[in-house]
Amino acid sequence: MYCTSIFAILLNVFVDIYLDLKLDLYGYFHKGVDYQMVIVLIGIFPPISMIYLNSFPYDGKLFTKISYIFIWTIISIIYDFCSVKSGLLYYRKWSLFYSALCYPFSLTFAYLKLRLIRWLARNDGMWKRKYD
Repeated sequence: MYCTSIFAILLNVFVDIYLDLKLDLYGYFHKGVDYQMVIVLIGIFPPISMIYLNSFPYDGKLFTKISYIFIWTIISIIYDFCSVKSGLLYYRKWSLFYSALCYPFSLTFAYLKLRLIRWLARNDGMWKRKYD
């Protein structure tokens, strides 16, 4: 889970730098570099990603997994909407529609990344025996 949280923070930082500072699509609090954003990144994204991944129906059927991702997409859009209304987040050339398109991919990516990390951890002993 730590690896997933750190990866979520780093990916979000890189995406935010490009979409906020380079393309000026959206941002946190004020335009430009904002140190308050660090609090949001560390205080919100790791706990939310842990809740999402800990509750994921790993043994469920494909429909259950897709439904779970859809529900979290709705939750994420509501979070975006509330963030914009409260001033935590501002949109320039971005919209909730774009977020709705991006969230299913990012949530699926988080799930697949955790599965890869777990697979690598399980098979670590094989690599040590084979290549040591």
